[in-house]
Amino acid sequence: MFHHAAGGYGSQGTLCGSLGACSAIINLVARDKEKTHNKIIKDLINWYASYNHPTDEFDSIVKFPKQKRVIPGSPLCHVSVSTWTMANETEIATYERKDRCAKVAGKVAMQTVMMLNAYADGKFKPVAPAVSAETAACLECHGPEGDHNQQGQMACGLCHPHKADHAD
Repeated sequence: MFHHAAGGYGSQGTLCGSLGACSAIINLVARDKEKTHNKIIKDLINWYASYNHPTDEFDSIVKFPKQKRVIPGSPLCHVSVSTWTMANETEIATYERKDRCAKVAGKVAMQTVMMLNAYADGKFKPVAPAVSAETAACLECHGPEGDHNQQGQMACGLCHPHKADHAD
């Protein structure tokens, strides 16, 4: 059902497919009048961007154990995979990268189950860190309290170099 999500949806490198698939499941389980599903999805995405991927929890069942771990700083497939491939001095079209993504998908599924179990027990609390000071500074001008022309919470500096003399 979610094969299309591979490679960031149709191999376009957008949202990590495991996040999209797990978001759909969260929506099915936690959609309520308080919109808890959105809170859980937001937290899952922020957790993903700040987590040191890939975990070693699946090393006993993969061809490439003990891979170098990297914090992607983004939920985007192309940023996450590219950051990891550069750190590991490998390429995208390798089995080593496929192992990495399988481990990431497994960990995202595990994290989703933990969050949904907490929700079912009435104990859900966000686990992801707050946005960085740099991103918070950007959101002051560009977020809902400012120009309201930006809604994401990814690290802005990944794509937009911070300028001390930034003027609107």
